Amino acid sequence: KVLEPSAGTGQLVKAALSFGVFRGDITAIEIRGPLAHGLESLAGYVVCADFLGCNGNLGKFDRILMNPPFHNGDDIRHIKHAVEFLEPGGRLVAICANGPRQQAELQPMADQWIELPAGSFKESGTNVNIAIVVINSPAPLS
Repeated sequence: KVLEPSAGTGQLVKAALSFGVFRGDITAIEIRGPLAHGLESLAGYVVCADFLGCNGNLGKFDRILMNPPFHNGDDIRHIKHAVEFLEPGGRLVAICANGPRQQAELQPMADQWIELPAGSFKESGTNVNIAIVVINSPAPLS
């Protein structure tokens, strides 16, 4: 089961599908109605809501792929919230700002912190320094 919170136009959902993830195993959350409606052809389950307002009603996921909003540290809040949705043994991979707040709050949680080159998202209209954070949920005890 795969979750993309704050899915926007579904670029990460599309990537998951290209890697063979079954459409029915994908849940997408998007706050903007027209974008959420556009995701219905991609994801098996689409929720039009603010991800930070979602709780246990979504269930747990093996993989979470996310490019959360960055404004005022929203990426920190979204990533910390998303960790709560990981199945034991699951993995979260997120794009986040590579700033001092993110480094202080997210890097200690990360199994991997990958700093991307400056200007990596310039073509998308942002010059924010970016990192990829990977967080693995501990596997269940056998």
